[in-house]
Amino acid sequence: MKPLSHNTNQAGRALCLLLLFAGLFALCRLFPIVGDDWFREALGASLHSPAGLLKEVAARWATVNGRILGNVLSYSAGSRPLLRELMRALFTLALIALLSRLTGLTGWRGLLLCAMGALALPQAMFCQIYPWAAGFFNYVPPAAALLASLCLVRPALDGELLDEGPLRSAGLLLLGFCQQLFVENNTLYALCAALVLLVWYRLEQRLWSPGLLALLLGCALGAALLFASPSYRLIGGGEGAYQSGLGGGLAGLLSAALVNLPQVARWFLLSCPVLYSSFTALTLVLLARRRTRRPGDRVLGVLIGLGCLGLILGQLLSPGEVSVRRLVLAAAIAAGAVWWLAVTAALWLWLPGRVSRVLFLWLSAPVAAGPLLFVSPIGPRCLFLSYVLMLAAAGTVLHTLEPERRPAWLTGLVPAVGMAGLFCFSLSVFLPLHRLEAERTAALEEALASGAPSVVLPAYRHGGWLWDADSAAKMEQYYYRERPGDLAITFAPAGEEELS
Repeated sequence: MKPLSHNTNQAGRALCLLLLFAGLFALCRLFPIVGDDWFREALGASLHSPAGLLKEVAARWATVNGRILGNVLSYSAGSRPLLRELMRALFTLALIALLSRLTGLTGWRGLLLCAMGALALPQAMFCQIYPWAAGFFNYVPPAAALLASLCLVRPALDGELLDEGPLRSAGLLLLGFCQQLFVENNTLYALCAALVLLVWYRLEQRLWSPGLLALLLGCALGAALLFASPSYRLIGGGEGAYQSGLGGGLAGLLSAALVNLPQVARWFLLSCPVLYSSFTALTLVLLARRRTRRPGDRVLGVLIGLGCLGLILGQLLSPGEVSVRRLVLAAAIAAGAVWWLAVTAALWLWLPGRVSRVLFLWLSAPVAAGPLLFVSPIGPRCLFLSYVLMLAAAGTVLHTLEPERRPAWLTGLVPAVGMAGLFCFSLSVFLPLHRLEAERTAALEEALASGAPSVVLPAYRHGGWLWDADSAAKMEQYYYRERPGDLAITFAPAGEEELS
């Protein structure tokens, strides 16, 4: 018979998951359709069977990109609001639950902390991940699949033997294959991670793991299918919508890296105060708890503190002159590099347990970001996987500090209040936008019914929380009488559309 406390914890976790799903679903219902999601709305309305969906995805694989599962999910969600919001809420909840499982923060308090971390993205990353359906379906599901894979091999991350079995191997094979069919840098990272895990386990345990072999095989097959798409020949040759430095050889790669480094550094670390402030606090707590300290420990602590201060100053300073702005950015990147190296050394030296798992997750983040140095254009959404990996590392460090031994009212109060505040803030941002979207939809339907050649809609005042919010060309693909463009759409500041 299981202890009463265990049953209570399980009940609390189940209730927390239920409440999180309800909150996430309600929030997703408020997200307006933006950017090229209008294209997917039009495409989704034309798809009436699985065969039609597969035919469209195959055509895209042959011409546009190899993101088979990303396209399946985003096309399926087009013109199906209930399905779209259910999928978004479920994938986000899965990401939160798997973060909780991987880090060991498995109680309701840990779930709330993981939910806060998953939602407290930098604004520019948030608007390209959650409200934008295309961004969501290409970046959140593969991150969740990767976390599921790591949860299945977690003993190997901790230097222990894996409990091998055909079901585990089959699950790892399927997860490895599926997570590769979304975005390219995630695919390359998963392939590298699976190979490192297999070799690491062989050296650590003197055994070959069937489960890890299955994971590597699944990743290799998925990557092969993704990159077999003819579209990547155009990218490699510098043609098409995306370009890479491959066509210019080593010089081309270095040139692309220099151009992309500021943007990658910004969304990898510089604009992520939740991550660097959390890690600074965690590492300094580790230092304070050490019973015996060496002279180098204090130096590391000072470097971490100064690096964090440099990151904060780099975020706060916004000089007007271009030359000064570049100097501030270069100084912030240097401070971030010092901070990151100092934190890496601190984790290696100070962590009392699970150091291999934490370092694997921590060092994985720059590996996932690395391919982005060589392709353009890129955006904040591309660094989402790196953010999730560092978040998982932070959660694992927190678990080693045994927060569950503290009073429940204290350790539960912070995440409960924080999550409530985050949800209320999200409502204050997206509820007015949802109401305005209803007004815009009514105006569009009235214009269509009356035969008007054009319509002026109130523009979104979103304060940076929506990406590509007002896109007339893409909306006109969906709202038309006989062919796209029959109804001309323009935007005006809210309240001025009737004057136009």
